[in-house]
Amino acid sequence: MASQPKLDLGTEKKFRLLTRALIQELVDERKLIVADTFAPSSLKETSYDVRIGRKGILGGEGSEINLAEKPLIIEAGCYAGIISYEKLHLPLNISAHIGSKRKLSYEGVILLTGSIIDPGYEGYLLFGLYNATSRKVVLPTKTKICTVTFTQIDHDAEPIAPDADLLVGDFPGDFINKMANTEVLPWARISDEVKQIQRLTKDILDLKAQYNDVLKPIQDLTKNVDKVSLDVSLLSESVKTLRTVVGDHEKDLRDVGTKIGRYGLLVNIAWGIVLIVISISLTLLFTRVIFPDHSPVKGGPPVQTK
Repeated sequence: MASQPKLDLGTEKKFRLLTRALIQELVDERKLIVADTFAPSSLKETSYDVRIGRKGILGGEGSEINLAEKPLIIEAGCYAGIISYEKLHLPLNISAHIGSKRKLSYEGVILLTGSIIDPGYEGYLLFGLYNATSRKVVLPTKTKICTVTFTQIDHDAEPIAPDADLLVGDFPGDFINKMANTEVLPWARISDEVKQIQRLTKDILDLKAQYNDVLKPIQDLTKNVDKVSLDVSLLSESVKTLRTVVGDHEKDLRDVGTKIGRYGLLVNIAWGIVLIVISISLTLLFTRVIFPDHSPVKGGPPVQTK
């Protein structure tokens, strides 16, 4: 492996974004992008547009496509992989950042890749693509696929070993295997699944509406329960107070009963004496009425009659 180049930008400015002139200067020195893969038309003021290279592969298939002979055609809802046209050769103190192209995104093609390229990287770039539209997408070679910006960092990174396949512009074996086993969903199936999701969403919204309809009566019932609970608490306090009052009255009644019991005995005795007196009086009266002659005469002996 060739020794990694180093960019000397001095020490005054660190983490500096490289501009057009410096990018071009580095390319001329074979330090950033390999010259024979570089296109001046892709160079912007602070970035570079990376293009589709000569090799592609479709999801569900394990064979490479020569894009120099025919464009890459991605069916609706399908995946694909491509190798970049550009080959990078980054210095140890320069990193690259990948951003998607708006035009490609507007066409419904999703770029599947990382966002950072480490300092010292050497080789072509590998990208995954997904067609999120309902129509075919045709991508010929040299189509601009993404934007790359270059930034100086404040130290030299450790050298990294390049990928043997990407170093020469080939697909890595594990990537080919994954693409060959990628499930391809026909657009009709995707459409059905989208409709099913829409139906589920509608059902969820309907359930939410029903829940809200049921929730209000429950909230009202909860308020009523709270009020009843308060009333019950007040009633309980009233019952406790009433029990206390009744207890006091019961005590008073017991005291009165005790007193009445004491006086009752005296009353009974008095009534007994009265009854005895009355009985004696009645006996004497009865005797005088029935036997008047036998009544004793005061001051002398009884008179005998013939």
